[in-house]
Amino acid sequence: MAPQDVASNTLTHSTEAQTKRGSIDLAHLDPQPLLDPLAHVGRETISYKRKLFHVLGIGCVGVTYGYSQASPMFVLGILAVVTFIFSGLDILRFYVPSLKARVRRDFGPFMRNYELDRLSGSSWFLFAALITVALYSREAAALAFVYLAIGDPLASWVGVRWGRTKLPGGKSLEGSLALFLSASVVGVAYLLGGQALGTLAPLALPAIAFLAIGGALAAAFSEWLPLRGLDDNFVVPVVTGGVITLLQLAV
Repeated sequence: MAPQDVASNTLTHSTEAQTKRGSIDLAHLDPQPLLDPLAHVGRETISYKRKLFHVLGIGCVGVTYGYSQASPMFVLGILAVVTFIFSGLDILRFYVPSLKARVRRDFGPFMRNYELDRLSGSSWFLFAALITVALYSREAAALAFVYLAIGDPLASWVGVRWGRTKLPGGKSLEGSLALFLSASVVGVAYLLGGQALGTLAPLALPAIAFLAIGGALAAAFSEWLPLRGLDDNFVVPVVTGGVITLLQLAV
C-alpha cells in the first residue's frame, strides 16, 4: 500500500473515532440555503430547542399584541427599540470576533447553520413585526404572528419526516398541508378566544372561519414563494397579515 494511502486511511479512522467520541461538532455542516439552490438543500435535522424557542417567542408576541389593549403606536415603539438593539448586535457580531464566538457558543443550538454567518431568523422576524404592526389591523398582525409561531415549526417537522412532494420554493406539499391545517384550527381558536376576552372585534362564526382559513392558506402559500435571500420569518407574517387585512374588508 502506498504511503499516501496509509496516511489517508489513518486520517479517516481518526476522524471517525473522534466523531464517535463527540469531539467534532458536525451540527452546522449542512448546505447553505442562501448559497446553494434552495431545492437542493437538505433539512434532515430537527432542532427541538429551536422550535420550542420559535413557538414560545413569536407566539407570545402574537398573543400579547392581539389580546392586549396596547395601541399599535406603543407596540411599534417597543418593537423599534428591541429591533434596534437586537439586530444591531446581530450585525455587530460579524465584525467583532469575540462576540461572534460567544453567539456560536451560547446560541448555536437555537440557530440554523446559515444563521451563524448571516442575519438570524429573530432579526428577520423583528423587521417583519415592525412592518406588520405598522400596516395591518391588530387581528391580522396577531394572527400572522401566531401562524408563524405554530405553523412554521410544524410544517418543518412534517416536511422533514414525511415530505415527498416538492413545491416551488423548496418546501414540501406535506409540510404545507400541516401548516394550513394547524393554522386554520389555531386561527379559529385564537379569534374565539379574543372575542371571549373582549379584546377582538365580535364576528359571526362563518366570518371567523373565513378569516382563519383564508389566512392559513396565505401562510402556506407564502412559503412557496421563491424569494431567495428572504427568510420565512419575514415573508410569512408580511404576506399573511396583508391577506387577512384584505379579507377583513369582505366580512
